[in-house]
Amino acid sequence: MKKLVLVFVGVLTFSFAEAQQDRHFSMFFANPVLTNPGAAGHGLGTFQLFTNFRTQWFTLSNQSFRSFSASFDSRILDKAIDNGFIGLGANMINDVSGDGKYTVNVIQIPLNYTLEIGENSYLSLGLQPGMYMQTLNEDALYFDSQWTGAGFDPGLSSGESLGAFNVSRFDLGAGIYYNAFLKDNFNLQLGVGGLHLTGQKISFYNISENLYRHFNFQGIAHIWPENQNLSFHPAIYGQAQGPNFEIIVGNNFEYALKPVSQHTGFYDGMALSFGLYYRVGDAIIGNIIYKAGPLAFGVSYDANLSGLSPATNGVGAVEAFLRFNPSIKPKFGTPSLGRF
Repeated sequence: MKKLVLVFVGVLTFSFAEAQQDRHFSMFFANPVLTNPGAAGHGLGTFQLFTNFRTQWFTLSNQSFRSFSASFDSRILDKAIDNGFIGLGANMINDVSGDGKYTVNVIQIPLNYTLEIGENSYLSLGLQPGMYMQTLNEDALYFDSQWTGAGFDPGLSSGESLGAFNVSRFDLGAGIYYNAFLKDNFNLQLGVGGLHLTGQKISFYNISENLYRHFNFQGIAHIWPENQNLSFHPAIYGQAQGPNFEIIVGNNFEYALKPVSQHTGFYDGMALSFGLYYRVGDAIIGNIIYKAGPLAFGVSYDANLSGLSPATNGVGAVEAFLRFNPSIKPKFGTPSLGRF
């Protein structure tokens, strides 16, 4: 039996290595810091708190794929540096999937140096040291000795000693981020990032498999037509990790429910946004985002269109985020320069 279990673990590990791909959040534009350390400190407020949750393919299995993230980022030394600032943050990401509760935890410290290269134009170079940890819950696996004839009893001894299913490795990321207010009503943000640049071994039982390096790009624009309550926020995101590749493209239409105050800036306004995106070959994504001052809340739904849709009944994922970015000491000189 133990040999069979080892074979199972080997096949499981190989499958994860061959199909391994980092979590992908549909509302990627809401917090670029998760994929690019160069984006730290580029938010609308003095600092940003962000959290989101995603559950995927819950019609396919009793144990759906669940992803959770929490992050903080801010600008530091902006008064000491005449033509830029230091961006600093912290990310925590947790993924859980399958009956074996296969879990990946990632802790990251995004850090960048941002240089003002023109009027309201900034270029950032960032690094992101961290830790990549994965576990498999032995208690969630059932064996022949736990079969009662009517079902599996986890209270019975499995008779197996499988050892520790834990892997912890140093992780490193890097990124370049460009953020510019090119006109009074146009903001452009472009980024290129790399994650898991150390290519660390991630397999259980010392099977020789390394984590694929992850490369991504993103482009986000904000367009506010003059004297209009409706604004446009097109975005694109692409990532490649080993044999896996995905690209998402779409747009959010935002309607100002309450005009921005000319005296106190952006954070007096309220807005409601509707977005439609396409993950190429996989899903149609719709979202709704409500913003009130420094607080934003968004919900999205993925309608699965891939070859997996007969099994999922077209249900891909549900995702939600909450963001808080108060403006205590504006840096950029315009409240419009920053994240959507």
